[in-house]
Order: sequence, then C-alpha cells, then structure tokens
Amino acid sequence: MGRKQLEADILDAAPPTIEPGSKQRYARVLGPRGNHQHEVEFTDGHRTLVTLQPRFRHIVWVKRGHFVLVDPSIGTTSEKVGGEIIFVYFPQHIKQLEQAGQWPAEFSQKKKNDEDEDDLLFVNNNRPVMSETESESSDEE
Repeated sequence: MGRKQLEADILDAAPPTIEPGSKQRYARVLGPRGNHQHEVEFTDGHRTLVTLQPRFRHIVWVKRGHFVLVDPSIGTTSEKVGGEIIFVYFPQHIKQLEQAGQWPAEFSQKKKNDEDEDDLLFVNNNRPVMSETESESSDEE
C-alpha cells in the first residue's frame, strides 16, 4: 500500500465512536513535546502526554487545538506517557459526530469564537503587523 493510498484511507475513514465502558477518550492537543509526543487535555481538564501512533507519524501533522482520540491503555512505555493517539479528527469528522450527538459539549465547535476560524489562514510571525493608522502615518512622511 502506497503513502497516497494510506493518506486517503485515513482522511476518508469514518470517525470511531466511544461506546459506554470504553477506555478511549476524546482530547484536545495542547502542543507537541518532541519525539512524537503531544500534551493533551481531556474533557475533564486532566492533562497528560501521549504518543502518536507510528502509522500517523509522517502522514498527519497534529497541531495545537486539534482533536484526537486517545487510548490510555496502550502506548504507556514510560511513567510520563499516559496513552496513545489512535485517531486524529478532522473538521468533517467533528461535524458528523456533532450531528449524531456524540461529540462532548466541552469541545463543541459552536463555542469557538471568530478568532479560531482564522486559524486556517497562514500567519507569518516573522513580519511585524502594522495597523492601518501606522501605515497611514508612515505614508504621510
């Protein structure tokens, strides 16, 4: 199976659902911590380090604010690691789960403000941001 086919399989996969009694939990990624580890926050506010499954490592880039499904019972090779990311949710997956009523209210997309919608746009932090008043005053000189 080639890389392109694997990417398509992951993107087209139906999102897994949490069944009652399952150990799998939804989590929001707080940021990468190196060596394929990410700090995540669960719906109850608990934070821990988790690892990214090897099959996702060169296909899916997990960034701060992404939502994932974590299985705390696997991937715990050290005391610091509290589980493994078994699924990375994309916006279309989250929308499907919200419509089915399976997405946790703590992570509801409806709570997001307008600033979060701008996350899809690239922002170059290496350039200073000038407001309209600053640019007008520099033009007058």
